[in-house]
Amino acid sequence: MTIRRAIVWGISILFGAASAIGVIFVLNTTLEKFSLTGVLLIFLCLGSFAFIWLDYILKTEYLRT
Repeated sequence: MTIRRAIVWGISILFGAASAIGVIFVLNTTLEKFSLTGVLLIFLCLGSFAFIWLDYILKTEYLRT
């Protein structure tokens, strides 16, 4: 169970970071123009989305029904 929970955390953090970098790249902007707050919101939003689905798929039961 501990390994699965570590996988959920690790992949969701990586997915959030990759999503934030991807949005900056796709919009062809810089961190100064997009703002640190916007990057943080994308990171948290999409990282949380990945966390929820990974929790469901790997059955780690962080989010109990």
